[in-house]
Amino acid sequence: MSGHTVKLFVGNLALETTQEELSAIFESYGQVVSCSVLRQFAFVHLQGEGAAERAIQELNGREFKGRNLVVEESRGRPLHSTKVFVGNLSSMCTTEDLRELFQTFGKVLECDKVKGYAFVHMENKEDALQAIEALHGTSFKGRPLSVELSKVQHSSDDLFQDICHVSVLKSRVS
Repeated sequence: MSGHTVKLFVGNLALETTQEELSAIFESYGQVVSCSVLRQFAFVHLQGEGAAERAIQELNGREFKGRNLVVEESRGRPLHSTKVFVGNLSSMCTTEDLRELFQTFGKVLECDKVKGYAFVHMENKEDALQAIEALHGTSFKGRPLSVELSKVQHSSDDLFQDICHVSVLKSRVS
């Protein structure tokens, strides 16, 4: 198939989802160049003219193993930004809700929410620190937020380190 390869983020996966199952779902949209399943989310590299757009349109929100998939184009991390970890999020909280909440403190470049937590990338470190000070421990959508500077800033291996950071936080809570 012709066309460029697009990296897709696939979220809200059931824990038992396998690479083979996910690849099979995406193969009807284009050539699956690679598929990496990490706990409850994955990255799928899809090749083919319009393949990613069709997959996003048809699979985002579709039920799979009792859960509604989140399928969107993966975005690279902004290089000159400050990453803020936001934990203990309500299931009712959306990316848009978080973006609005943090924009009261400064420019939000990116906001990535994964079940129960998020990373908000703010343009200015002082704004991020102000948001952390103001929002940590406050109730949002019925849950007290855990807001702190992400332990990892601007690494080429951001995703892996984000996962490790979240694992450490979860083990502290347990």
